[in-house]
Amino acid sequence: MITISDIRNVNYAAYDEVWAIVRSRKNPGKMKHVPELSPSWDLFKKYMRLRDSGKWNADTFRNSYVPIFLKEMMGIEARKKLSKLVKLDKQGKRICLICFCRDETLCHRSIIAGILQYTGIQVQGVKQDYSKYGGQLAASSF
Repeated sequence: MITISDIRNVNYAAYDEVWAIVRSRKNPGKMKHVPELSPSWDLFKKYMRLRDSGKWNADTFRNSYVPIFLKEMMGIEARKKLSKLVKLDKQGKRICLICFCRDETLCHRSIIAGILQYTGIQVQGVKQDYSKYGGQLAASSF
């Protein structure tokens, strides 16, 4: 079972592993830091500029952020981590993917969820079906 959550709402006892899919984590504590499933520094900085200038919204996310992040998820290391998630899910492991964003609909977590949903994994903790993102990535190839 794969669950998506923000870092403030995770119940560590409910999972075998908690993956922090963030670029940087100073004190990982009980979580496993998995930067391969986070936006690159360049994309993260682009997001911060858009957010700080008041231009971060659903259109910006969909038209600017999503295509770049999907391209980043085609990289070898990201695909290895996605493959590992699929394998862990098939083994019945309980994995929670977390980051700092409060709104999943404007967060890379929704894209990761969609990639997994596209492969047939039932992702818990999400507000909607995001499998359209997996279709854009051709997720069956990992």
